[in-house]
Amino acid sequence: MIILKKVLADRFVPFLPPLLGNATPVDQKAKQLSRAFSAFALHKLLDITPQVAAASVVDDFTDKGIDAIHYHAPSETLYLLQAKLKESDQFKQEDALPFCEGIRLLLKQDFTAFNGNVQSRQADIESALDACSHIKLVVPYTGDGVSKTASDALQALLDDEDLDEERLVKQVEYYTATEITRDLLAEQAYQPVHTDIALQKSQKIEIPRVTYYGIARLTDLVTLHIKEDKALYERNIRYFLGSSKSDINKAIKVTLRDDPANFFYLNNGITAVCDEIEPKSKNPGNGFKKFKIRGLSIINGAQTVASAAEFVRQNPDKSIDEAKVMLTLIKAPADGQFGKRVTKARNHQNPVQTSNFASLDENQERLRQEIAYLGFDYHYRPEVVAAMGAKAITLDEALRALAAQQSDPRYVVWLKSDPARLANPDSTEYQALFTAALPGVALVNAVLCHRAIRELVVDYEQKAPTRSQERLIYRHGIHAVTATMMKRLRSRIGAAAIIDPATIPALISQPLDLLRQQACDFGQQHLLWVGPLAYFRNQGNVVAFLADLMEMHYGLAADPAITPLRNIQNAADVYPRKRLIDYLSSRAPQV
Repeated sequence: MIILKKVLADRFVPFLPPLLGNATPVDQKAKQLSRAFSAFALHKLLDITPQVAAASVVDDFTDKGIDAIHYHAPSETLYLLQAKLKESDQFKQEDALPFCEGIRLLLKQDFTAFNGNVQSRQADIESALDACSHIKLVVPYTGDGVSKTASDALQALLDDEDLDEERLVKQVEYYTATEITRDLLAEQAYQPVHTDIALQKSQKIEIPRVTYYGIARLTDLVTLHIKEDKALYERNIRYFLGSSKSDINKAIKVTLRDDPANFFYLNNGITAVCDEIEPKSKNPGNGFKKFKIRGLSIINGAQTVASAAEFVRQNPDKSIDEAKVMLTLIKAPADGQFGKRVTKARNHQNPVQTSNFASLDENQERLRQEIAYLGFDYHYRPEVVAAMGAKAITLDEALRALAAQQSDPRYVVWLKSDPARLANPDSTEYQALFTAALPGVALVNAVLCHRAIRELVVDYEQKAPTRSQERLIYRHGIHAVTATMMKRLRSRIGAAAIIDPATIPALISQPLDLLRQQACDFGQQHLLWVGPLAYFRNQGNVVAFLADLMEMHYGLAADPAITPLRNIQNAADVYPRKRLIDYLSSRAPQV
């Protein structure tokens, strides 16, 4: 909802007809967003500009239930909209009945009961009613659907023979919350790559999957890389990793410099998946056959193509025309599991980290698209120049911030001893962090809070006496301290707006200073026979430490529920002392 409202305010509200009423500024802002929602729906459904869509809005006081009126000349269709911008409410009968009343008046061309927005467009509306071949009702909504009484009321209108209007389309078009989300995220998605590719000595395999393979000119792929950039690797697990830190990528550039004619024999080749492959003409002179490709994505060999592109950019006078590669084109649907299996299998042959396969998680791309609307860049694929700075978020940061929020104390241990476990997209631990319901705004807020806490704890460590136990507690217990503090920021992290990063240090500095003192005090008691490094890698130790720390820091020492919970040990619980830890976590006072 936060993304939709931002789009409405930025792109549509400035072009709306003036409000006719004298509402308060707060009410005016909400009303303008509600009016803009009708324009947004027209923009998306009919592919018209925001300005044209906004000019179609008549939503105001005494609009008789009609929020927008638009004549679409190409289809000769008059669109009548009533929109409902409510996050959880249904479109109900009380919404449908005024809409029906307004439609009846409009079809009778009785404009006297309408507001000034409708009356000022009377001539245009009459002309549209005269010219249209179809009249269509559209109901966009963001809530929990349409009630049966509402849909029945609209259908009764469409089936009313007394209207004597056969141009009415007999089915209402509902523009649902799911479709709205889809269309918003599509704006931030990389556009599919449609191109022609030439292969020499090409061969075809038809069963079990249509596949073509043959020899491709490396220069053709470099040209495609320059044109399409990251979109060319949308189904790969990594973007370009650069050549400064990759021996393989360095070797690719050396071969292009010294021996491009033998590049074909020294390279493993490139694999791509695509939605459609259509063979075209063959050049009898050089034997290259052209293929029309739709939805192309290189899933193995990104480093080859990108390294070659970097070489060409750095050596404009050096020709690589002799360089060729084996290219395999597999027809596999963009949203299918087979393409992911191929990507994973072919990349297992190369040195990759388990976390790289998070790139195949569609949820990660959904988060990237949401976060882009919020003004941040989310980099979940490894790449050479993941933009640094306050607006850039990496997968590693996201993992750590989300893990620190979990009630399960094992996440604190895993962050210290086995962070790769959390980055494995096949693990239950990863899936518990990156749920389908995780909003992009919550991920950004979690990272911003995690950064601020971590920065202060690292500062505590640096200021503590050298080789002191205090310093070691900050260093090795940082995840326990951070997790305890993150639970106190749950409300702010879950808010519908981005936290101002500049306000976080002042918000947390005092409670965090108290927390680090309490952590040191408990450390002195708990770390009698073991060092901090070993202590904070041990699950039993961390559970006991967190239980004591949360009880003290959250002010729950006198809570009568604590003592009985401390005595409950259930082997069936998914993590140790679950009931106690869950209770303490749920009682974290919010700052």
